[in-house]
Amino acid sequence: MAITYTEEKSAEWNAFKVNGGSITFEIDRTDISHDAAFETLASLQSKLRTGFEIPPTSLIETPELQALIQLHGSEWDCILCRIYLAGGKVVYRQLENGKYEAVCTVSAVQQLI
Repeated sequence: MAITYTEEKSAEWNAFKVNGGSITFEIDRTDISHDAAFETLASLQSKLRTGFEIPPTSLIETPELQALIQLHGSEWDCILCRIYLAGGKVVYRQLENGKYEAVCTVSAVQQLI
């Protein structure tokens, strides 16, 4: 897990949790998929540089999975869980350095749990 997480980003995240809106993280490709196999999918190859979403399964809504994510998931897993449970989305875009920009968006009327 390699989120660029500074004190400034922490303050931005705390404001985002209350107000919604949009927040951007820079992450490693292995945060999206442990083996980065998604980069070879024909359906995503043309979208790597322009933006794509990989929404989670509806199982994320089950209390059991939420508990497992909170206990055993990475920091990024927990962020993803909170975004999608609040009705938001995450759009990824490959950067020149090989990392990914992850733009997280949640409606301003929704609050993260």
